[in-house]
Amino acid sequence: MTIIGTDLPVEGHKAVRPPHPIGAFLSKPAVYGVFIPVVSLLNALVGILLPALMTPTVFGEYSLAMTLFQYGLIFDSGVGQLIDRWIPPALERGELEDAEFIGQRLLWVRWYIGVIVFAVVATALIVLAAMGELPFDLSIGLLSAFAGILYMIALGPGFIYRAYSARRNYAFAIGTLSIGLVVARPLGLIVGGLTGLFSALAIWYFAFTCFFSWKMPARLSLRTPYTQALTLVGRGLPFFATSFIWAFYLTANRWFASRLMDPTTFGHFAFSANIYSLLIGAVGGLNAFYYPKIVGRIASESRFALSGKITLDCGKLVVAIGGIVAVGIILTPTLLGVIYPQYVPSTDTVRILLTAVPAMILVSWLMPISLSAGRRPWIDGLIIYPAATIILYFATQMLARYFATNGIAVASVVSALFLVAMLLFQLRQTHILNTPSLVTLLGVTSAVTLGLCGLVRILP
Repeated sequence: MTIIGTDLPVEGHKAVRPPHPIGAFLSKPAVYGVFIPVVSLLNALVGILLPALMTPTVFGEYSLAMTLFQYGLIFDSGVGQLIDRWIPPALERGELEDAEFIGQRLLWVRWYIGVIVFAVVATALIVLAAMGELPFDLSIGLLSAFAGILYMIALGPGFIYRAYSARRNYAFAIGTLSIGLVVARPLGLIVGGLTGLFSALAIWYFAFTCFFSWKMPARLSLRTPYTQALTLVGRGLPFFATSFIWAFYLTANRWFASRLMDPTTFGHFAFSANIYSLLIGAVGGLNAFYYPKIVGRIASESRFALSGKITLDCGKLVVAIGGIVAVGIILTPTLLGVIYPQYVPSTDTVRILLTAVPAMILVSWLMPISLSAGRRPWIDGLIIYPAATIILYFATQMLARYFATNGIAVASVVSALFLVAMLLFQLRQTHILNTPSLVTLLGVTSAVTLGLCGLVRILP
């Protein structure tokens, strides 16, 4: 038996890798553990530097259009989580044919989802453009959505490589896909503006979707019937709902603000929101080195057994991030003046949004624990994150009336604290955190957030 889409034979569930020097290098745990975070860091760095190449108005358009790419990227209806849940146990039981069958079924589902989602999104964009309600050019929106959906499809083989513990294949797949954001965005922007940027992304992900589909084809003989595909989508829906609504929540302040500002003012706010979401994404992504072990221990120990450890670890995280953010708040005017002189008017909103970063990073670290170890993952996806988004919307509308742009930024801080409280209460209900831990983490997070807000108030 071989791993699907590769020439690597399987012994148990481990791949016997040929002694190719590049493959051996990528297979080393140290490289595997560092390579992907480094690429993610480069991606975040490019995201931080891109505004310097755009005017505030153009950046405002980019920030909204880019959200379509981000939504498309994760719009797999929870199939990625199903791969993680189903294939490794099958391999552990020695059911290699079943593992391959599961992988093929889920590859086909990703293709179905991609085609349907792009058709729906394209129709919606065309209608909005005809009504004059689209805040960017139609071609840019279509290219962004197309690139994101292709990225989602191309990730399918990568997730299967990960499930098979084929480290070099996984590192190569995720690395090449992530590098597209590092390379294609700045080059495309320099060559052809926003149209060039999103065209470059679409070309990159089309090419690698074809490549990985060639390496690991979705075989026609194992095509998933439509009724089974719907069943699989239903199984993954609770996990998808949380991931998608979380991604929307991180960018929702841009969409809500875009309706309340002129293009130039919105460009400055979008710049602040971009820094906010990049910081949360970069530090939040490091949770992959923390939560799997915690989840495994929760499953094997008594309820509340890890409450103290989670509280101590996450409390330290919030305080450490708070200290770093405090330095960033102090240095904001200097850094903007040196790196982004055209965005100096964004100073106030950057500072205000930074105060919400520790709370949001805490959420990003607790979310996978709640999803993986909690007994009711649908609570997160269908109640907690939608409720936080609704709070953000109404807080934005209300505070904008009295405090204009700064009020819109404050709305993100308010909703972040509500989100932390709801998620901690959910972890208490699922017997992961006890009541003293809930109170401690909520108190530490609130104190750090309010302390940062006080710092913003006293600074010139």
